[in-house]
Amino acid sequence: MVHISPSAVSGGVATSAEDELPRPTSHYGITKLAAEQLVMAACRERGLPACALRIFSVYGPRERPEKLFPLLIRSIAEGRSFPLFEGAGDHVRSFTYVGDIVAGCLAALERRSKLAGEVINLGTEATFTTAEGIALVEEIMGRAADLAVAPPRPGDQLRTAAVIDKARRLLGYAPDTTLRRGLEAEVAWFA
Repeated sequence: MVHISPSAVSGGVATSAEDELPRPTSHYGITKLAAEQLVMAACRERGLPACALRIFSVYGPRERPEKLFPLLIRSIAEGRSFPLFEGAGDHVRSFTYVGDIVAGCLAALERRSKLAGEVINLGTEATFTTAEGIALVEEIMGRAADLAVAPPRPGDQLRTAAVIDKARRLLGYAPDTTLRRGLEAEVAWFA
């Protein structure tokens, strides 16, 4: 079994290797960590051949419409305001293209017999602020977003930076999609 878990299990600052103590700061992160731990307990106690992949800030074509980039792209395309939580522009993310995540998942499935009990980060080591991501979408679309600042959202991650040494070693994982190229694909898909 390959369990998918978000970087949110690591907490408000997700910048460490998989063996660091998770410290989720949101209800979402807490429930996802509980699910991950249930899978790992079944692996330890019952021999369920399972691993967990912690994925970092996935984006790309067919992304859920309420997430950052689809909502931003739609807002710009339709000339509507875009709600940005206060302080979120400074948040740092390992925005990871969906195709790179899929490649990591497929590698885990191919090597599943050797991964029982492992927790593995999947993401990119490149980081950008949310404001940099917004500026890149604006540049690609040739139009500025109308930002409407909303009150801060409790529990948001302040910084993610995927540490993927283990994924490289165990999966041969090598994400190579730049944020620009991935956002160009997402904007093209939306159009």
